[in-house]
Amino acid sequence: MTTALLLVSLVERLSQANVIIGIVLCAIGIAVAFLARRIACAARKADKVPNDDTILITTKVIGLIFIVVALVVMIIQ
Repeated sequence: MTTALLLVSLVERLSQANVIIGIVLCAIGIAVAFLARRIACAARKADKVPNDDTILITTKVIGLIFIVVALVVMIIQ
């Protein structure tokens, strides 16, 4: 009985607009963070980019900012 109530609560929570927006923002942030090296290679038009490249670091930071904003949006009701 309690698991059914928990499941209904979970479904209600996941169907809220702010949670859906947060999940989308988090997915975008994860994708940007994982693809940062490819984005930097495409921007620099080079095969390899060093780890201290400014475009690489900036792209990873932007991805992490998306993730943090997504968490904040999901918490706000």
